[in-house]
Amino acid sequence: MSKFIAIASGKGGVGRTTLTYNLGVGMSLFGRNVVMLDLDLVMANLDVITGLLNPDVTLHDVLAKNRSIDECVYEIEQGIRVIPTGIHFETLRHINPKYISWNKILEEIADYGDIFLMDMPAGINSNIFEGLPENVEMIIVTNSTMTSVADALKIRILSNELNIQIIGFVLNMWYDDGFLLSVNEIESILEVPMIGIIPYDREVERSMALGKSVAEINPSSPTSNALMQLTAHLLGEEYKPIEPDKEGILNRLKKFIGMLPD
Repeated sequence: MSKFIAIASGKGGVGRTTLTYNLGVGMSLFGRNVVMLDLDLVMANLDVITGLLNPDVTLHDVLAKNRSIDECVYEIEQGIRVIPTGIHFETLRHINPKYISWNKILEEIADYGDIFLMDMPAGINSNIFEGLPENVEMIIVTNSTMTSVADALKIRILSNELNIQIIGFVLNMWYDDGFLLSVNEIESILEVPMIGIIPYDREVERSMALGKSVAEINPSSPTSNALMQLTAHLLGEEYKPIEPDKEGILNRLKKFIGMLPD
């Protein structure tokens, strides 16, 4: 049976799309067939992050009744498929969000994967939320700022009203600062469990520039280990953190200063 996970945030800029991509790659490393679906009809970024620049057919074309959903399913790596949303506003003008059957679209792509990660638009779009399948589970993404958590609370309230099951929240791009909200404070506000803390790391920006996941760029980094630990938790798998190759680093340093032959 297919598993649908909606990745949602109340506020933009909290790293929701980047988290979706890294979770998708992580799940594929555990042997799952993953489909990442961009549901942000206006400010889509999943195509950029996954390297699908200017795809021939996008979800915009499907919703405008011009193409079939099968035409915009792209396999970017073995076990990883992406359904991108277009960035052309002229196509968007022909789409009426009130008449989109999200359930029908998700039914039509159900055979493409085991797990479907849906990158939701920031904020509250009741049409999309109400159109999610009954068995969907939701992850709320937030930062430690008061505004981010306040907007995340609005998503939690809407999800409860629509009977959407919330797995928990992910504290993304975290760094230690006494002026930010603590995990306990955020849990108290949102009244859902924290399922992962992803530290702020410039490696994320570097991996995005290279079109790779953090796990592929630096598997032993704290951020990579945190992402893979979260992935394992969602899949019910075991994950042993990868320790930095200290011996390898030492040998490279010795070679650099001439203590070891090349």
